[in-house]
Amino acid sequence: MESTAAGTTTNVPPEERRLPEARINHVIILRSAFIDKAISGMGKLALAWATTVLLGGFSTLLKQKDFLFVIIITFLKATRLGIRKINS
Repeated sequence: MESTAAGTTTNVPPEERRLPEARINHVIILRSAFIDKAISGMGKLALAWATTVLLGGFSTLLKQKDFLFVIIITFLKATRLGIRKINS
């Protein structure tokens, strides 16, 4: 791109023509994608742990309150996985 100011002509490389907000947007998108993947991974680990506890016979070792939390984690994560499969 050539710009004329006070009778001089300069060439501006394409990487300098980008808006400064573009880099910030790129960083924010990468961070949100990483956070989404991390949360999804932790959710899958929680589902695997909860399934192991319920099907592995460890549920008899849990108190009732802890058992209810395991059931809630399992149902919430399984529902979310089901909804994602339906939407895709």
